[in-house]
Amino acid sequence: MILVTKWFGTFLCDREKITDMRLFPKDVESIADRMGRIRRGEILEEELELGKRASSVAEKRLGRISGVTAFDSSFIRPEKFGYDKELLRQASMKLARESLVEEDPGAYISEQIRAYDDLIGTCNLMSERLREWYGLHFPELEKRVDDRKYVELIAANPSREIISQEVGMEEESAGAEMTEEDLQTIRALAISASEMFRARSAIESSIQSKMKKEAINLSAVAGPIIGARLISLSGGMARLARMPTSTIQLLGAEKAMFRHLKDGSRPPKHGIIFQHPNVHKAPYWQRGKIARTLAGRISLAAKADFYSDRDLSSELVAYMDRRIEEIRKRYPNPPKREARSGKKRRSKGGKRR
Repeated sequence: MILVTKWFGTFLCDREKITDMRLFPKDVESIADRMGRIRRGEILEEELELGKRASSVAEKRLGRISGVTAFDSSFIRPEKFGYDKELLRQASMKLARESLVEEDPGAYISEQIRAYDDLIGTCNLMSERLREWYGLHFPELEKRVDDRKYVELIAANPSREIISQEVGMEEESAGAEMTEEDLQTIRALAISASEMFRARSAIESSIQSKMKKEAINLSAVAGPIIGARLISLSGGMARLARMPTSTIQLLGAEKAMFRHLKDGSRPPKHGIIFQHPNVHKAPYWQRGKIARTLAGRISLAAKADFYSDRDLSSELVAYMDRRIEEIRKRYPNPPKREARSGKKRRSKGGKRR
């Protein structure tokens, strides 16, 4: 007995003879639901019921019930059981619409990291403009606080005397005086910049939370922000999970790679993963090897996140740390460069170039 499933029902066949069957309800909702479950690799209740008497099955999805065998089931036609192509068309359209609106964590993370990077640029631009403008009035403040604190102080009150008390500055400022109207205009800009900083912090927290939930291994190995950028650059979690290590290592360095292919310049050793502390803090002669190690762990982490729910973060991070320590011990000094001789190289013909 061979178990066969069509879009309209499940059948138990003995060669070209149907011995038993379970037809699906003749409505769009039921057909679309079962088609979706089949697409996701699930086994239907009707299949489990008939599968108890099956000696083999006709598709790999049902391999948990019995052994898989090749079987021509073209003789089982929907018209014989009162099902038409219009029902199949409507069910397929419904399933397609549902697939379009399915939640894709990688897509949401990609949009979040793009918004986050845009806000970083906006915050830096507004902060720079504010420092140049307010610096005419209070130049000493710039070296006392960071960008965000600088913005928040002016947004609260642009008075030089009040800000001096706030940061504990007693020396007299060398800045020029400003009218109250100018100070209030600067304050309006500072309030807008402060809102941008708050939005950036909120999105950053959201990215970290979502990455630890949807990509726990990638988040642990690469960090939530770099991991989100890798997902965005690769085009989603599925594509990142399928990428080879060498491609992951160079994500974000496409322009440098094209330049290398075009004019023969030195090839890049790393892309966006250069932002990882283990890479950018390493000596230049160790960066390529460390970047390759990091890319390898990122590849495994992405696969673990996408294809399973296993938390392998501790093992992946432990191996990466161990390997990086080996690289540091093995290559403590920069490579010796070949000594240049004073003689010019000769061509094969013996003539000097």
